[in-house]
Amino acid sequence: MTVMEPVIAWLIICKRTNVTLSRVMTGSNRPRKPVLRVLDRLVREGYLEEVQDNPTQRKYQQGGPDRRNPTWKILSKPLSIPKRQAKRRTLRDKMWQLIRTKRRFTVVQIQRLSGAAYDTVRIYVKMLERDGYVRKSGTDGSKITWLLIRGHKQVKRPQTKDGRK
Repeated sequence: MTVMEPVIAWLIICKRTNVTLSRVMTGSNRPRKPVLRVLDRLVREGYLEEVQDNPTQRKYQQGGPDRRNPTWKILSKPLSIPKRQAKRRTLRDKMWQLIRTKRRFTVVQIQRLSGAAYDTVRIYVKMLERDGYVRKSGTDGSKITWLLIRGHKQVKRPQTKDGRK
């Protein structure tokens, strides 16, 4: 379980309009630093607004700046605990981005730039050829040169007929 879910759950249950860092830490039963990161993220997303900050001074012989001790105002309660929305960028996404930017390429070039295996790139290029996105345009020494003929303005990678997006 991440730190975000218990912090948001506590903020949903909380009957207060202003919350402090120590109150959120005790309510969510999580350590200080991760809770502070989650609350800063909620400020960036517009759920909270930082009202004041009363930094606590360090103890004798402790270096560094004073510790933050902010108070936040809850602007709008999140309706639910957010799911992870950002999908990871897959190898096919990387390959498609490289193909779009280069437009004329060889399988070896895409393989080196994306970090994928040679056969992975070759199979993906063959699928794109079958679906009409690329075609053979000649040779570069002993390597076949491919040309992007369709989808150069398409940011997301195309849906291939093998069922993957």
